Amino acid sequence: MRRFAFAILLLFAAAGSVRAQTVLNRGNGAEPDTLDPAQAGMVMEINILGDLMEGLVTRDAAARPIPGIAERWETSADGLTWTFHLRKSRWSDGTSVVGNDFVAAWRRLLDPKTGARAAPMLWIVKNGRAISAGKMTPDKLGVAAPDPATVTVTLEHPAPYLPELLTQPAALPVAPAAIKNGLRANAYISNGPYLLKDWVPNDHITLVKNPRFYDAAKVKVDTVNYLPTADSQAALRRFRAGELDMQTPLPAAQIPFLKQTMPHALHILPSLGLN
Repeated sequence: MRRFAFAILLLFAAAGSVRAQTVLNRGNGAEPDTLDPAQAGMVMEINILGDLMEGLVTRDAAARPIPGIAERWETSADGLTWTFHLRKSRWSDGTSVVGNDFVAAWRRLLDPKTGARAAPMLWIVKNGRAISAGKMTPDKLGVAAPDPATVTVTLEHPAPYLPELLTQPAALPVAPAAIKNGLRANAYISNGPYLLKDWVPNDHITLVKNPRFYDAAKVKVDTVNYLPTADSQAALRRFRAGELDMQTPLPAAQIPFLKQTMPHALHILPSLGLN
């Protein structure tokens, strides 16, 4: 695992604060290929999944790992076993989020039949790599749910960075109905702050507040429009014109200029990834 940095432009004042409904228009780079956590690997997919879904651990405004669906956790003395205690939360279809939703999702991710792009993200979990290679069955993965409110994770070796790793899409749960029927855009089941309302390829993805999110009262933006902006130079012009409230990625050559002219809008954050 290596640390990277990415830059975004964010202007809160432009996000419709004078309207009855607060709308954020977010430039998001290229069109996403998928919203399946097992297959997501590009930044534009990770951005959207971060609004739709929540894992055991999430991130605060400074990109630091904080409790998500797991309200607390502890580690064994040897650093190999982590025990996560889940808060009460629900999927958007009304069913409870339980420990087995993580177990099933992680087994699906590592199962070679899934062909998951994100599988290496969880090779740190005991037997994960062997399962991906077809040498062991998914039920041998070092994750278990001893009860509905608990998830235990056993690692191949100590990894103090595990909470940060668990903020990645690969570690997200999947609803039982989605495991059975597939993750369909027209019936997407999420457990995060937003619901998938609309996806028009190469035009927009619209998310709206999820009333069943456990912390819904603190979600201040009502609607997020994700807009494909593959041309970052053009997107920068749209941002400066007020058409976009937020944009990533940015043209790297323009970052020194943005630091000088728009320091209030430029945010550079750390990111954990594989290289």
